[in-house]
Amino acid sequence: MKSIESILPILHELLIEKLPLYIERINKEKNDGIIIKEFENKKLFETNIKIPSFKLIQEEAQITEKDRIIENTIFELKMEIKTGKTDEEENLYCLWRYAEAIGNIIEESDLEIEIKITKINNNTLFFRIKID
Repeated sequence: MKSIESILPILHELLIEKLPLYIERINKEKNDGIIIKEFENKKLFETNIKIPSFKLIQEEAQITEKDRIIENTIFELKMEIKTGKTDEEENLYCLWRYAEAIGNIIEESDLEIEIKITKINNNTLFFRIKID
C-alpha cells in the first residue's frame, strides 16, 4: 500500500500554489459582484486560520483485490470549505465557484495521479485519488 505522503506535494502545488490563479480567473469570468477570495491556508493541514479557508481530512485509504493486483492505492479525502458568508445563497455560489476552480485545476494539470471530485455535500468536497 502506498502512503498518502506521495500525494501531499501534488496537493500542495494544486491547492496552495495554483488555486489563487484559478480563483482570480473565476472572478473575472463571472464578474457578477460575487467575489471569492483566496484561501488563507499556507499549508494543507492547518487549524485556526482566517476565513476563507479549507480543512483537508483523509477519509479512507483502500486497496481492493483488483487494485492490489495492478498495484493501485485509492485515497478518499474531504475538503471542508469555510467561506465566511452568512447569506445562504451567497455561500452556495461561493462554494460552487471554489469547486469549479478546483475542478479546472484538476482538468488542466498534467498529473501523475488521478483525482476526481466525487461528491459535494453542504460545504464539503469529496475527492477520490488513485495512485498507480
